[in-house]
Amino acid sequence: MRRLLTLSLVLAFVSGCAHKDLGTKAGRTATNSEGDLKDIGSFRLSDPEGPKVVDQELESIPTEVNPLVEKWIAYFQGRGRPHMERYLARSTRYEKLMKKVLRDNGLPEDLFYIALIESGFSSRATSHASAVGYWQFIRGTGKRYGLDINAFVDERRDPVFATQAAAEYFKGLYSVFGSWYLAMASYNVGENRVKREVMNHYTRDFWELARKKRLPAETINYVPKFIAAKMIGKDPAKYGFDDIDYLPPIEFDHITVSQPVNLRQMAEKMNLNYEDFKALNPKFKGEVAILKGSDLILRIPPGTAEQSKVAATESFVSRVQFVADTGDTQTYRIRHGDTLSTVARRYRTTVAFLRDLNDLPRRKPLRVGMRIQVPDRTPLKDRSQSRSMVAKKSDAPKNTVTISSDGRYYIVQSGDSLFTIARKYATSVSELQRMNNIKRGRTLKVGMKLKVPTPGSSSAREVATEVAQSKKTKSKVHVVRRGENLSVIAAKYNVAVSDLTERNKIRNPASLVVGARIVIPSEVKQ
Repeated sequence: MRRLLTLSLVLAFVSGCAHKDLGTKAGRTATNSEGDLKDIGSFRLSDPEGPKVVDQELESIPTEVNPLVEKWIAYFQGRGRPHMERYLARSTRYEKLMKKVLRDNGLPEDLFYIALIESGFSSRATSHASAVGYWQFIRGTGKRYGLDINAFVDERRDPVFATQAAAEYFKGLYSVFGSWYLAMASYNVGENRVKREVMNHYTRDFWELARKKRLPAETINYVPKFIAAKMIGKDPAKYGFDDIDYLPPIEFDHITVSQPVNLRQMAEKMNLNYEDFKALNPKFKGEVAILKGSDLILRIPPGTAEQSKVAATESFVSRVQFVADTGDTQTYRIRHGDTLSTVARRYRTTVAFLRDLNDLPRRKPLRVGMRIQVPDRTPLKDRSQSRSMVAKKSDAPKNTVTISSDGRYYIVQSGDSLFTIARKYATSVSELQRMNNIKRGRTLKVGMKLKVPTPGSSSAREVATEVAQSKKTKSKVHVVRRGENLSVIAAKYNVAVSDLTERNKIRNPASLVVGARIVIPSEVKQ
């Protein structure tokens, strides 16, 4: 009883929750001499590993197998298999880095699998409650644990800073409850709710609270889901996950500059893929990386310090303004009567995504004339109009095509994308990008002139041949969507990943882009 009384007193001083905005301000409790979160300036696979946790009580998290855990294992092996394959493929990119941060904080490395069930190791993950990033922090809790969140930066998307913040939170939870299962339940639903049930039912046994249904269904399933994910993650082949396209582990050095930098320009000057370079610096929301204080620290590929400094200097920007870093956003001007719900519905997205994309706090009202970023797609009310335009006799209105001495040009219309234009002119997205020197991720502008193949050109013939061959062999063509990789596509069509790479001549599976066309191999029908 004395222990429970102490528990209630200590809980009054614990702050925040990744999902519930509770408690008082904790701030950055793991600090270096300057008072900032400990950052990892460079990280390489060849770095020696730090010492393991020596406190036996913290050494490992119990693995209790029961019907709830078995249910989640069966889910991941069955209906949830595509999700688990995708999560496992990403896990290798962050495993060594995140485990190092956890180990440096004296925590069990197995907490790494919390990030798997929270976000699937996606920096872009956003929940219905506007929780963001690898460890799914809401804005208030993220800021309480020292994460910078503003119009240009969101450290919830950074694997180092976000993991450090999660480690701080878990240290506080474990010190209060003395149970990893209760600490995880608190991470999910909030420590005040768990504290109340512990006090009311005189138990610190998570399974007892679950049996009595004293916690929300999501929280009752949270711990079994973690255990199932940990068991599969530690031995994928044992559970039937033996054909995973694992991503290479992340590695980086860093440089420090004294002015804001356009990351896309810097990547181009270093002959790097922009998406790969941005993945090293995911905390920056757009193309422009801004200063923190008087310095800007940028992560760079190992061994490229001198080249990076030159490229950064040549990419300095004098005027700091937000530039979207993806090709799938456009600017929308708020009209009278608009709400985030109506705008989200119109552009087929969520309010949480719009809040995160535009750094809009919950209480900030929309104003008529205000400009926000929305997904770059045709609004719902305009879709019928765009379909009727495509369905006309000609492929496009007469004024959308011009002929000059150097070829045939198409004038970009509202709602166009490279994919729709490529399909219209019997070519591929990559061919249009090559013909017009368009970098991946660049947004099309209405009125832009794009060079397109003339009828009978080699590009048009190649695509026609591909389609004809596809029909001849009864093969299907799959258009890659956001979040898909070769493993997901292979599982969907019940083919091997190796068959997809061979049929489509894919050398680097990580280079797969949204909109790419993948031919699904199948036997020739005799």
